Amino acid sequence: MTIPHVSVPPSSHVVPSSHAGSAAVSMMSAGIAQFIHHPIYTFKTHRQRASTLSVSDFLYRARSHPCSFLFKGVWPRSLGCMPEKMLKMQAYMSVQSFMENHVRPNSEVAKVLTWGVAGCAAGIATTIIGCPAELLMVQAQTSDITVRQFFQRNGVSGIYQGASVTLWRDIGFNATFFTSRQGFISLYNRQTGDEPVNSVKFAIGIAAGIFAAVVSCPLDVVKTRMQESGGAGTRSWPTLLTRIARKEGARALYHGLGPRCLAVPSMMSLFALLQETMEMYFFGDTMLSH
Repeated sequence: MTIPHVSVPPSSHVVPSSHAGSAAVSMMSAGIAQFIHHPIYTFKTHRQRASTLSVSDFLYRARSHPCSFLFKGVWPRSLGCMPEKMLKMQAYMSVQSFMENHVRPNSEVAKVLTWGVAGCAAGIATTIIGCPAELLMVQAQTSDITVRQFFQRNGVSGIYQGASVTLWRDIGFNATFFTSRQGFISLYNRQTGDEPVNSVKFAIGIAAGIFAAVVSCPLDVVKTRMQESGGAGTRSWPTLLTRIARKEGARALYHGLGPRCLAVPSMMSLFALLQETMEMYFFGDTMLSH
């Protein structure tokens, strides 16, 4: 399938002139990207559990009940992903725009700092809704617990189980992803003098996403373990991280790295590409500033 090309001026960056329009585009992009990638997230969750599901057992369950097993927890995660990614992009673009207008990053170091700080803001915004949505997804995938059953057992106060480690994972992932992606795009611009076409942007997003996924994988494993337990035997995430490394070996902190490197970079790259392409399609130059 050929990804359509949308021409963007080389020096431009997406800045919303209509927050409502940009937010709607983010939510649509997120919902589509999450739904497509959900089966891979199901595989990742089962690989990261304390009682790891083997590949052969996973494939057996997937063949026996393809929809009910592979898409378990898809609705709370997909619906939660929509406002989550909207907040992510609004936070990223707002902080990036603020720093470019006030700090005026002219050097390469200042540009990297701008992308990194904006990425950290995106990570913080992600956790607000991402943590509850992922918790409901993990509970559905590992314990067959519905959203209604979860709230009956835990109440509203239990919705942020694993929030601390999720926050640090999201900050690390987003700072790494956005800095790497923007850095590669900037390098491409300098070497070719042109804005990369969408297929190249997608490939750049994949590369940046894989790097960010590897960096944040240990905290993602800890997050899954804490959310799978449903708060039982709750301990601080640094304690759990140390315990996993000591009892199961450092390799256990990278369980699920394969599906994580497949799902997360692809989803983030597709999301970013859909975001930029749909903004150009629906709003044209009104969503761009030079």
